[in-house]
Amino acid sequence: MTKDEAKECLREFAQIGCFQQSVHCRERMKERQITTDDVLNVFLWGKVTEIEYKKEHDNWQCKVIGKDIDGEDLVFIAGIYEHCHTVRCITVY
Repeated sequence: MTKDEAKECLREFAQIGCFQQSVHCRERMKERQITTDDVLNVFLWGKVTEIEYKKEHDNWQCKVIGKDIDGEDLVFIAGIYEHCHTVRCITVY
């Protein structure tokens, strides 16, 4: 999967609501007062800067950089699971 393909997956999955959050991600979002809308904004408009296949999780892990709905910088690490058409937010900072 290329960075451009990952970006298209993130956009598509965000638009149809196939987005999950790990427990760690939910904790970090709460700590940093990041909302689901902030996450979706980054997935829709951010840039995939790194991507790597993780065999142990059978997913593509990517780093996504973008802005929250207030224009503040956000970085997400997301797992793209092609076989079940899902994106899972792993962490946010």
